[in-house]
Order: sequence, then C-alpha cells, then structure tokens
Amino acid sequence: MKTINLYKFKDSISQKMPLVREKSLLSSLNELMTIDLINTEIITEYTIDVPNDFNFEYCSNEELLKLCKTSQNITDHHFVTTLNDYDVI
Repeated sequence: MKTINLYKFKDSISQKMPLVREKSLLSSLNELMTIDLINTEIITEYTIDVPNDFNFEYCSNEELLKLCKTSQNITDHHFVTTLNDYDVI
C-alpha cells in the first residue's frame, strides 16, 4: 500500500493542488469570517491509501470520487476568489 493525496476543486479531481495565489489562502478562521463567504472557494485535500499498482491516469472521475469518499484524512483549503477585483483563482 502507498499513500497519495488527491485534490477536489468543484467537480474535478487532481493529483496536484490547483494553481492559486498563495496570498489568497485563508489561513485562519478570523480571516474567513471577515470575508463574505460568497467570495471564497474550497479545495478539498484527501489523503488515501491505495494499492502499490494504483495508476491515477486509468481512473475515471467517478472512480476517483468514490475513492475520495473512503479517505480518513480530509482537509479543506479556503481561498479568496476576488481581492480588490483583481485576484481570481
């Protein structure tokens, strides 16, 4: 068995965190509360144990979603989608 991380953004699953600007990351609850929730996006990180012969490229999006549901470790990353009308994911 090996451990992998998968990232879900909207309805897509990837092996790498989608490209977002580091300054858009909300690192505390206070930051999240000061910004209107409509202006945030969530990227969910799943840590999953898979067989050694697991190959991401051969899995459909549906299979990956099912695999994510089995994760014991889930982390939500919150990002600001607009800052001063210029910064967008």
